Amino acid sequence: MIIKKKSLIVAFVSSFVIFCVLVLTLVGYIVYQEIKSEEFRLSYIYELEKINARFYAKFIDISKLNAKMENSGPLKGNPIIEGVLKNKGNRVVTGLLIKVKLLDEDGAVIYEVTFHPNKPSLGDSNLTQAAMPYLYGRSEIPIRPNETMPFKKILNNCPGEIASELKAESGPTEGSGRWAGRLASEILSIEF
Repeated sequence: MIIKKKSLIVAFVSSFVIFCVLVLTLVGYIVYQEIKSEEFRLSYIYELEKINARFYAKFIDISKLNAKMENSGPLKGNPIIEGVLKNKGNRVVTGLLIKVKLLDEDGAVIYEVTFHPNKPSLGDSNLTQAAMPYLYGRSEIPIRPNETMPFKKILNNCPGEIASELKAESGPTEGSGRWAGRLASEILSIEF
């Protein structure tokens, strides 16, 4: 029995299509594995930072935490959060991420802000280093063991009721809004 020329062409074309599908499936699987491995690596780093934060947070003291309207310097007229960090541990902290919550009388969160307090801010005269990434790689100021560091953070999206209470002469605890003047802080991640 002689195989017709047309049947032979159909067999070769279908074999080639099946081969191409198998190759593309294999390439897709390899690309998927690479993407997942990168995702797992980033997830591992994130979880490690959370564990570091949970463990080493007891050695980081956040004191003099205060929200106010800045009265001088380049930050004048802006609502800010300020405070002092102290590293009571034995490691140099190169990166720190904290969350500050502004609470009402019942302890409910009205506003929260997450930021890196060891990055230089414009309005603090105690920080002489400026963030200039084109001159050097990292803009964070390391916090060495037994060292204190003041910080300021502008509240960019501060709700109007909090900003108006910060502007008021009577202070936030005597204002007529929901904010009771209470602040709570939490360390989210620490890098060494």
